[in-house]
Amino acid sequence: MRIGSDLQMCVRFALLKVPPMISTDFLMEFRRATEAKWREKSIDPTIYGFQFQRGTRWIEGLSDEMVSEYEMVLRVRFPHDFKAFLREINGTDLPTLNVYGSCGEPPRESLGVYSYPRDIETVKARIDDIHPSRAEIAADLAAQGFDLPSEASLVPIFGHRYVVCTGDLNSSVVLSIVVNEVDAIVYGSSLQEYLEKEFLGDPI
Repeated sequence: MRIGSDLQMCVRFALLKVPPMISTDFLMEFRRATEAKWREKSIDPTIYGFQFQRGTRWIEGLSDEMVSEYEMVLRVRFPHDFKAFLREINGTDLPTLNVYGSCGEPPRESLGVYSYPRDIETVKARIDDIHPSRAEIAADLAAQGFDLPSEASLVPIFGHRYVVCTGDLNSSVVLSIVVNEVDAIVYGSSLQEYLEKEFLGDPI
């Protein structure tokens, strides 16, 4: 009976062209795989850009009450997938590190994946950063075939990656937005696709 129900759900999502909802099993495997990767991988001294430090781990997820509080603080309704993510994972514990390709520039630390409430001021600042450029961001995305609703909220998840929050709570598109030159692209058609692409490079 359960198999039939799961099959019907997959067929329905396929017909509607909507990605299946993110699952607890996926998030558990994602957590295991990323932490295993970070246990083994050291900082590459030849790379410019922020890297996860060896031994980085995910912070335990939020309670339902804390997820709701986060929504209230930002005055946003999160997509179902983002709420499921936050219940399992609430950011990373160590800062990322940029060694500037060992060119002699002093290394610099930055926040990893944002954690609530630890990084709330940074999250708010990231939201404020893109506000003046919303029209240009929407136009850039429209030229690529993506419609960014004017009422959509963009919530930072990591660096300049933003979860698109709309009235459709089943949608969890992730955008990459560079504000200074107004460069915006769809980085993941769903939160799951984004997580696999950003942190693992391959689907689980």
